[in-house]
Amino acid sequence: MENSIILLWLAISILIILVLILKFKLNAAIAMFVGALFMGIASNVGMTATVGAISTGFGNTLKGIGISVGFGVMLGQLVADVGAVQTIANGLLKIFGEKRADYAMGSTGFIVSIPVFYDVGYVILTPLAKTLAHKNTQKILPHFVGGLVAGLGIAHTFIPPTPGPMTGGELMGVPIGVTIAAGIAIGLPTFLLSMFIYNNVFLSRKGFWTESCEEHDPALEAEAEARAKELMRDESKLPGMFASLLPIALPIVLILINTVWGAIVGKNADGVSLVPDFIQMLGAKEFAMMAGTIAAMAVCLMNHRMTADQVEKSISKAVGAAGTVLLITGMGGGLGQVLTAAGVGSVLESILHNINMPIILFVWLIAALLKVAQGSGTVAMITALGIVASMGTLNANPALIAMAGFSGTLCGAHVNDSAFWITTKISGLTTEGGFKTYTLVCFLESVISLAFILIASLFIH
Repeated sequence: MENSIILLWLAISILIILVLILKFKLNAAIAMFVGALFMGIASNVGMTATVGAISTGFGNTLKGIGISVGFGVMLGQLVADVGAVQTIANGLLKIFGEKRADYAMGSTGFIVSIPVFYDVGYVILTPLAKTLAHKNTQKILPHFVGGLVAGLGIAHTFIPPTPGPMTGGELMGVPIGVTIAAGIAIGLPTFLLSMFIYNNVFLSRKGFWTESCEEHDPALEAEAEARAKELMRDESKLPGMFASLLPIALPIVLILINTVWGAIVGKNADGVSLVPDFIQMLGAKEFAMMAGTIAAMAVCLMNHRMTADQVEKSISKAVGAAGTVLLITGMGGGLGQVLTAAGVGSVLESILHNINMPIILFVWLIAALLKVAQGSGTVAMITALGIVASMGTLNANPALIAMAGFSGTLCGAHVNDSAFWITTKISGLTTEGGFKTYTLVCFLESVISLAFILIASLFIH
């Protein structure tokens, strides 16, 4: 009976969060605080202890990811503003050629969405996608929209330093280097297979894509063009390919060097890493993200591509965006701490044992349900993994559990997801067209990535 009551309080607390976000349009951070407060008090954690648990969880989460996310948002804004996204797109189009231009767009999205938010990347790349669709005699608009959704969506969801996967990995106690490596290992084949299936199973089917899927609203198209012009730069001032990729690749390389070195040399008898201090410093996520941000600033300032004032404006804009992101992710940690204090973990662990459901499928389902209900992938991700983290020792690799939480948030992406409307309106699609591109491609990536994760779990424990 006690277990049933705790689960009831959990369901009500999640319902409170959803109602506050959806019905009352309350900021997700405030809604999660209220939900956590209810959960703690209802579960007899105590009023003071509940507030203390929220504060502790919030602080521990931001201690782990705050600096990295802040630098990551700055890096992404600078990369977008200096025109590096355009350079990467142009370079990949030359490599892939006209016949595979949709894969070039998707690959560009995959690369730039590692540090750049989905909406910014989509706004920058959509004009190029539309141009290619008009010029290409073998591909139509959904080939390019689907490619962008696939590339941008999977990297944004699976690979740090975007806030969702960085926070999710932190909640599960997974080193960031492992999260990056696992995110790429799962995300890249998922992206390629999803595009292949979307193109060859759905778009090749007669009657799947019709004129009713597209609309042409001059006002919306003008607005999209204006937004794109803010981020597009004169091609003569664009950085080269190496300079464009450097800020993105540098932090990833530094982190992975530290991770791989540590895996090779291991630890001493006292559990201390045998990796040299200098390498550990370079590979620390805070230092690595700072190095990437400095590299992005250097690319902006070299050859007078941007003035110092323009760089400062970009950074200020990024700091404003980072504040909201950090509040939401930190509050997710606070909610997770309250769930641990309330004993939710042990209750769910016993239920899983009785029904014999794999933990990977369990966390995927929670993340998917939360995503369908409230639309935000970040909120769904950190809430689901916060619940699972409260369960303590689990019979699966923590990195794969985190990947399952990421994967679930791609399932059921629909009209309550802001990215749905960004994709739909900027591309000039109807709601039906949005379902046949954004929703469908995200669903394919969710199911395919889950399959890869389940297969990996057979060999990695």
